[in-house]
Amino acid sequence: VVVDGRLASGKQRIDQRVRGRDWRVDVASFWQVHPRAADTLVSAVLEAGRPAPGEHWWDLYSGVGLFSAFLAEEVGVTGVVHAVESGSSAVRDARRSLHDLGQVTLHHDNALRWLRAADERPDGVVLDPPRAGAGRDVVQAIAGAGPRVVVYVACDPVALARDVALFASVGYRLAELRAFDTFPMTHHVETVAALIPVTLAHPIS
Repeated sequence: VVVDGRLASGKQRIDQRVRGRDWRVDVASFWQVHPRAADTLVSAVLEAGRPAPGEHWWDLYSGVGLFSAFLAEEVGVTGVVHAVESGSSAVRDARRSLHDLGQVTLHHDNALRWLRAADERPDGVVLDPPRAGAGRDVVQAIAGAGPRVVVYVACDPVALARDVALFASVGYRLAELRAFDTFPMTHHVETVAALIPVTLAHPIS
């Protein structure tokens, strides 16, 4: 039990296993509440983005590295994954859990600041921002980098709708949207959206 950010009772860390990989997650880090959510969302992200061997991917708001780990497996040793996370606890957890994946580079940084300094064109971008969403500046920075696909994971459909409209204003259209009932008996849903440049006539191939 955590009260005001401090452990009141129970363990300081919990162990999680997804697709054969283990995570030890501190109470100050984020993990999905529903026991099947992590595996389900990883599958949805990979299906939406279709990362391929040798590609370069950015994982923004990467948390403990859940998506980064499986993006890394898809791009292989010739690919690159940049994982960007501002939370100290989550970065520590990610370093411990992803230590065997040399193609993953962890950045303890603010997403917008990192984006403004980035000097490469990614093949794909995954972002899983806080409930407030990514916002105009982050959306513009991602679009400016020119990825072939953006995979947006959101827990607030309202913030997602706003950001999808922002992406539309800078040349990216919604190609796919899936919703998951990861918070049963509440009004909350988790969504995974794929956005592609408007110049592409068809969804991701």
